[in-house]
Amino acid sequence: MILSLLNFFKNKTWLDLLFCILPVIIYAWAFKSIALNVNYVAFDDILILGIIPGFEDASWAVKWKRLTELFPEHRLVFSRSVILLLQTFFGKINLIWAMSIANLCWAGCSLIFYKVFKRTQLSLWYFVPFMWLWFNFQSFENIFWGVSSLCNFGVLLFVFTALYFAVYYPGKIAIALFFAAIATFTYGNGLMAFPIIAVICLFSGRRISFFITFGVATVIAIIYFIDFTPITQNLDFSDPAEVKEGFLGIFGFLGSIATLAAYTAQPLMLSLAVATGMFMTALLLFLFRNQVKYLWDAVWGNKPYRNKEALFALSLAMFVGITALALTYKRIPTDHFEGMFKGRYRMYSTICCISLYLSFLSLSRSSHRKSLSPILFIAAIGLNLVILHSNFADAVNNRRAAVAQEFNARYNADWLGTRMFSMDRAHLEKIRAYYASADPLAEQWSPANLSSEIVCDSLYAPDVFELRNGNITVAFGDVFFSSKKDYTDGAYVLLRSDKHVYAAQPNQQTVPLKTTLRRQMYFAKGISASFHIATIEPGLYRVYLLVRENGRNKIYCTGKTWKEE
Repeated sequence: MILSLLNFFKNKTWLDLLFCILPVIIYAWAFKSIALNVNYVAFDDILILGIIPGFEDASWAVKWKRLTELFPEHRLVFSRSVILLLQTFFGKINLIWAMSIANLCWAGCSLIFYKVFKRTQLSLWYFVPFMWLWFNFQSFENIFWGVSSLCNFGVLLFVFTALYFAVYYPGKIAIALFFAAIATFTYGNGLMAFPIIAVICLFSGRRISFFITFGVATVIAIIYFIDFTPITQNLDFSDPAEVKEGFLGIFGFLGSIATLAAYTAQPLMLSLAVATGMFMTALLLFLFRNQVKYLWDAVWGNKPYRNKEALFALSLAMFVGITALALTYKRIPTDHFEGMFKGRYRMYSTICCISLYLSFLSLSRSSHRKSLSPILFIAAIGLNLVILHSNFADAVNNRRAAVAQEFNARYNADWLGTRMFSMDRAHLEKIRAYYASADPLAEQWSPANLSSEIVCDSLYAPDVFELRNGNITVAFGDVFFSSKKDYTDGAYVLLRSDKHVYAAQPNQQTVPLKTTLRRQMYFAKGISASFHIATIEPGLYRVYLLVRENGRNKIYCTGKTWKEE
């Protein structure tokens, strides 16, 4: 029955188009539901927005220096330029604008995929999995990361555009090199577009373009590294433990989409990601097993490789592979194996899936495409929806954490979070004035007035109040705290002394997928909140519950106190 239904879809272009648009609608709905004009949980946005003060009056030399200043080992010219343009045209910044531009870059990548797909002359039916794979929600850390999302998503658009022109317009190599240069000054791994373009030139039988690419890449690299100062350690090949972590980390990075949830530390899921990465690599080699001879002849026999779609798919795989190797070399000593699974890296595993699917379409027999396409169709849609279910709650918790963090930074001059970034409250407020974020947790009361007593609405005792793994943990287990106006709504926990006031965001869990399907509910009852004791200054604190509902705050006493020594 399912196969008959899918065969019916194949002959209905309007249905294929609907299935292509549907994941975009889901993605846009999730973005609109969660996006807030608030600094991310790290202070990267604040640091990048620091380009604004004094830039307009600076000399051209100083402007270039500030645009290309390393952060931390990347030159974020694109992100800073977008911020400056928004400030110039509108006189202010809204971080949702920056997120929107970044997500348009992400959407732009799908247009590149469609232009490549059109050349296969296959039915639009076969393009549906591209859209469901690409617009999955696992990269939500980038989706909602204010300014930094511009570099993470922007570099992909510029690299893919460069590779597209290198593959399909080899006679216009200057255009490909132009976009590769923009990619380089969008994010560091954009520089990797140059060696890939050089390889494409060899496969396309264009030796002169190869040497031109090499020359331009040399000039760009000199500019990029002219005052480059590494701040991280590199992989120590003499340390067997690091080498092992690096080896497993590469494949875990490639197959990280298999963990489903972006924030997971379950050893089983991480091992599954490693196995998936190995399988992906083996599958790519299998798909190209009959192409090695033609690729070899293209390089040494000057016989241009004719399968452009396969070449583009291979270039995507090369980009992800080089990125994985570079990231392993730079990050394993600091972040170890688990660090290869950060939320902002998850988009590269999706690119692996796109590369494999395009390789399958361009290299497989027609009979294999027809027999496997229904399975891939269902798998892509199912994977997208399961990933959405696995990550939506984490994205909501992440945004609430950003709200709580900004609260803590604003009302505690000595807060550890700002000190870790060598930033004081005055600078934070100066930069915050540009994007003028709301302060939802401060409404209906005055957190800065520590001398006044809080008038509680009533008593609300927690079910859990304890020190757990270095965190003051407060939990309320049997009550469902719903969001009505937006996802700043929720139950936050406050610690208040005569000198400090801290907020912790509510972390909500999801019900199992089968419960969602059976009962049409998503969030489970109860919330938990925690404060790491390193971020709490000494003092005697009263514990409060701030419930924000429909955009209004009510504060409840809990009857609990905490003494931090």
